Amino acid sequence: MQQDLEKARQLMKEAGYDGRPVVLMDPTDIPILHAATLVTHQLLTKIGVKVDLQAMDWSTLVSRRAEKKKPEEGGWNLFHTWWIAVDVFNPAVNVGVDGTCGKAWFGWYCSKQIEQLRAEWARTTDMAKRKHLATEIQKVAFDEVPYVPWGQWFLPVAYRDYVKGVLQFPAPILWNIWLEK
Repeated sequence: MQQDLEKARQLMKEAGYDGRPVVLMDPTDIPILHAATLVTHQLLTKIGVKVDLQAMDWSTLVSRRAEKKKPEEGGWNLFHTWWIAVDVFNPAVNVGVDGTCGKAWFGWYCSKQIEQLRAEWARTTDMAKRKHLATEIQKVAFDEVPYVPWGQWFLPVAYRDYVKGVLQFPAPILWNIWLEK
């Protein structure tokens, strides 16, 4: 994605943004999410969005994100989070493209088209067809924007040579480990 603040201002205007405050939840106790929230706040402000930045700890955010209320009634508009690869590695488990409306992940994305594609993806065993369907799902998601991927990073891992049994996995797991001195 290329940054174009003028184009973003124009798109907000075309979308009918009326100046009402956008509630951005800020988990101040998670440094990477707090930093991302501050950057989002700054960028939204630069394009003319009135942002109501609400600081809270992560557990408060996790509780509040389940609220389906309007922002002015204790609901929200935006928050940051992250997933590890196994959380989103295919359309069947990727909650970001779950288009089941009120049953979907927080934000309650609603898309019949995505759900038809996901169902077809789940039914087929043909890997070429699955790849094609996954590409189509991504195209719809980039058009409808149920969420915005804000980056990808890899965590370097190091441990002493006498630490044994460390399993290769996309997230830290702490079983099967022993010391051999």
